[in-house]
Amino acid sequence: MEYQLSTEELSRIKALDAEQRYEYFIQAVADLEQVWILTDDEGFVLVSAEEERCIPVWPHAELAAEWIDGEWSNCTAQAVAVETWLEKWTDGLSGDDLAVAVIPDADGPGVVVAPDELAETLIKALSDD
Repeated sequence: MEYQLSTEELSRIKALDAEQRYEYFIQAVADLEQVWILTDDEGFVLVSAEEERCIPVWPHAELAAEWIDGEWSNCTAQAVAVETWLEKWTDGLSGDDLAVAVIPDADGPGVVVAPDELAETLIKALSDD
């Protein structure tokens, strides 16, 4: 299901602090069943945060697309079905010793979480629906 954020919703989400963005991410992903990442010719984009290599994630294409600039201008926003994220990406990221940066912003990486911890939280949110 493709959901378009309004300008007001986008501004409201961006005004949240990191913890609030994390909670928003969990609920939005549970509702829309998609995780958005950035990819380029070499694969998915990584960032450094809290001395960890992280994959940044967003609940909406519009939030991810805001990062397509500068060194990431050749990237595209790509949706990953939440089922695929839970079944394949969680183990893959853990195996590569990568963390997840949830809705980073200009001030920082957002909440940085281990892939299995994010998966547990998402599974709980999905089962609450």
